[in-house]
Amino acid sequence: MEVAVARLTTKITGLIVGAMAVSGLTAGVALADHAKVDGTITAAGDTCSWTDGSLDGNPPQTVTLDRTTVNPNVTCTGSVSVTLNNDPTISFDDTAGTATADLISVTVQRSGITCEYEAAGLQAQREGTTRTYTATGVTIEKSGGSFLCPSSTTADAQFVFH
Repeated sequence: MEVAVARLTTKITGLIVGAMAVSGLTAGVALADHAKVDGTITAAGDTCSWTDGSLDGNPPQTVTLDRTTVNPNVTCTGSVSVTLNNDPTISFDDTAGTATADLISVTVQRSGITCEYEAAGLQAQREGTTRTYTATGVTIEKSGGSFLCPSSTTADAQFVFH
């Protein structure tokens, strides 16, 4: 059961990182309309992904990711479900090639166990001049849920604006 919860926690971390990284497109990329983002998060051997998450603007301006457009499209390997609890605001630093989310809050459920995680100031790095951003080895802290939930977890994420 602890292994299942650890895997669930890792997936939550991935979603958090994903939400932050998805909003990470910077000015180094052509200034086309990028009001949608796809994300993939991998943790503990499992992967969660979504497509067409809506942003309220286009990077490099500060944008907000609409959780109601992410949650219905999240699919995960295994028996985990992940829900983004907030609408993260993402700011961009074009010179550094980074995107930073103000706060990401997620709920993960697996085998009847609910875990909640939050991360403030999560940062993703742009890959060259592409529309792809990655965050690796990101640690997310437990903010609520069962005592069986790990106190933190790590994940890798990749996000593509389109």
